Amino acid sequence: MAGIDVRVHVTFFLLLAFYAASFYQAGGMAGAVGGIILMLLLFLCVLLHEFGHAFAARRYGIRTPDITLLPIGGLARLERMPDSPWQELMIAVAGPAVNVGIAAGIALVLGTMPDPWKILEGGGGGGLLEILFAMNVILIVFNMIPAFPMDGGRVLRALLAMRLPRVKATLIAARTGQVLAVLFAGYALFLSGSPNFILLFIALFVFMGAKQELAQVQMRASSGALRVGDVMNTSFRALPVNVNVGDLKARLTGNTQEVFPLVDDALHLHGLATRAELLQAIAELPPESPAKCVARTLPALRPETSLQEALETLQRLAEPELPVVNPSSQIVGLFGMAHLQKVAQSQTSV
Repeated sequence: MAGIDVRVHVTFFLLLAFYAASFYQAGGMAGAVGGIILMLLLFLCVLLHEFGHAFAARRYGIRTPDITLLPIGGLARLERMPDSPWQELMIAVAGPAVNVGIAAGIALVLGTMPDPWKILEGGGGGGLLEILFAMNVILIVFNMIPAFPMDGGRVLRALLAMRLPRVKATLIAARTGQVLAVLFAGYALFLSGSPNFILLFIALFVFMGAKQELAQVQMRASSGALRVGDVMNTSFRALPVNVNVGDLKARLTGNTQEVFPLVDDALHLHGLATRAELLQAIAELPPESPAKCVARTLPALRPETSLQEALETLQRLAEPELPVVNPSSQIVGLFGMAHLQKVAQSQTSV
């Protein structure tokens, strides 16, 4: 859709099944059908919200390879970070702006401005459009909470970064989000009457999102003078390019490596396969099948490649690790997010 892959996580269907059962218990088959329609419309609004981010990013030359729908919302994966705080601000507000537009359109159709809080409490009319209006208002409010990974956290960081260095702006925004997360958790556990596990989950989600965002920004800031060769993994196990599926189990036993290069006797790279792909081959293919049939050819990095360029390549390809080769196309290392995180660990921890 518009050059962007739309993916639906399997847990999304589990959520639909859960709500279908809940609606069925409350209103029978008609209630289940109506409830599922409402949930699908809500996630359509979430999808349009993510397309708002994607189209805003496209204005600044930033591609969005895919959008994934999750039970907790949507995720638009940008190919790279915006170049300036202003660009980040525009991209961040574009998503909630879509929900503002949807809510305004519903209000025009209804000819009135419903009270979203009464609607959600069941006291202000329960029509489909009224409920959809209320849910879009909730999406706006929730997304504008000044905490990562919500849009409000990125808005706060962008505004701060117009005056402060990006790392410091991120640190302030991350700390703000984590304070809010602690407050949410305290309310969920001690002030809401009974433990509110949904709010507690949101608090944990916000706290960890802030921590991850700060680590990534610190990682980028510290990677300017470093190269892939400085942090790549050189202690890896390679598989012979001519190995058969029947020999894989013994070779995979006893190590926790997640990505395996397939090489010839001269260490020339012939492809990469993940542990999951190899295990699937063991389960599904005849033992005499060549393991190379499940290997994939991926762009290779060089030891002198900058960490910033390597990170952008990882994000663009959505791969856990990439091979590192020398000028003779011999593999000399593996490079992935875990190796980038080693850089971040030397910085201020959250």
